[in-house]
Amino acid sequence: MVSFIAGLLDATVQAATVLLLAGMGELISERAGVLNLGVEGMMLVGALGGFITTVLTGSHWLGFGVGILLGMVLALVHAFLCITLKSNQVISGVMLTLLGTGLTTFFGSGWVEESISGFPQITFPLVGQYLVGIPVIGEALFRSTATDYLALGLLVVVWYSLHHSNLGLEMIAVGEDPEMADTMGVSVFRLRYLAVLIGGGFAGAAGAHLSLAFSQLWVPGMTAGRGWIAVALVIFAQWRPRRMLVGAYLFGLLDALRIRSQSISLTLGPDAPLAGVINPIVEFLMTPQIMGTYPYLATIIVLAYAVIRTKSDQLAVPSALLQSYSRETD
Repeated sequence: MVSFIAGLLDATVQAATVLLLAGMGELISERAGVLNLGVEGMMLVGALGGFITTVLTGSHWLGFGVGILLGMVLALVHAFLCITLKSNQVISGVMLTLLGTGLTTFFGSGWVEESISGFPQITFPLVGQYLVGIPVIGEALFRSTATDYLALGLLVVVWYSLHHSNLGLEMIAVGEDPEMADTMGVSVFRLRYLAVLIGGGFAGAAGAHLSLAFSQLWVPGMTAGRGWIAVALVIFAQWRPRRMLVGAYLFGLLDALRIRSQSISLTLGPDAPLAGVINPIVEFLMTPQIMGTYPYLATIIVLAYAVIRTKSDQLAVPSALLQSYSRETD
């Protein structure tokens, strides 16, 4: 059981990194007033692009960079449609998710059989070699991939940049009151473009981590709805980076539990009381297809709880979210 828990925690860290990276990108975009529902598609192109680049070059870091770049390319399309052409942000995002899914399914069909040596596990710098021996949690927390540590470092950068830098505060102002920000000399269009591109880069990085570190293979549709969970994670975190860490690890635990649950049995012995009643229920709940729904059921429950229990003025929804801005008429 100890080894199972240790393995579960290790898988949780890597699964949480995918959600943390994608969620941070979505948070930045929404803070500037642009909803990006194309996260899933951007993750997919990042996963495939990073995987193909790694196969061809042998460099997982180059593949990771290509994944980021491809996520930004798809995000540029979203920015052009929503900011320049003032298209509906919801429709544009859904369209990009469908586009990313279709493109990666078509171009990725020939790479399914390929295998790579992705990001290796390393100990945490300086103190990792001393702490990795801690029972149960040592391996999970202090021996992981470089992208896991990178995601945690970027969370600190995003938090500090949004709330303690001029650029971040201007970006928040654009998402709250673009007309006032424009009056004060802030370029609404430039900052919204920048936020969407950064968000796409984070989504591409999340996809690249998924194929290069988490699974080290390519499968069409391998994001399996994680992009949508990342969008929900922003609401769960109430648009605050620090709360996103808790949500990412919560959903990451559910995802890891789904993958690792087949290695244990929770059924009662045949002579145990009520075994004939409890065992069929447990077997049904532990079915892989049923367990695959748990992260999404948890997402619905958590979102409902967050909205019901939180007053609207405390939810921190950017005031100008989903609102196009036109300097000539607003």
